[in-house]
Amino acid sequence: MMKIVVVSDSHHNKAILEQIVKRHPDASLFLHAGDSCLSIQEITPYLSVKGNCDREEYTKERVIPTPYGLLVILHSHQLFFNPQQFLQKKQAKILIVGHTHQHKVMQYQDAYVFNPGSVSLPRDKTNGTYLILYIEKESVAYEFVYM
Repeated sequence: MMKIVVVSDSHHNKAILEQIVKRHPDASLFLHAGDSCLSIQEITPYLSVKGNCDREEYTKERVIPTPYGLLVILHSHQLFFNPQQFLQKKQAKILIVGHTHQHKVMQYQDAYVFNPGSVSLPRDKTNGTYLILYIEKESVAYEFVYM
């Protein structure tokens, strides 16, 4: 099983990113869906994409192989199209986006779209959220962690 911890929109809050890493020493991978407002070195071990508030050093999109299929992560201000079409175009099974500061999951047959929400500046009725994915060859399980 592959355990992936996914955060987004931390906006300069390096301490919360470090706390999340400490909570999940068994994670296979840490992902950040943009707007860390920190340098790539400052958010290690997270792999991140460029949010609308990030520096140019970040890539806009990452494609990561998982046992279930391809995972694509990008900051959703770039998503002015149909997520289902995007998944098909990329031949991906999992799409992760950020930007809205609201946690959400959508499922299209055997494909998923996740927004982990924001760990420090939520715009939903939470104190912040992040996402944990448990990925196996035949399934994706997930949980939102509430701060």
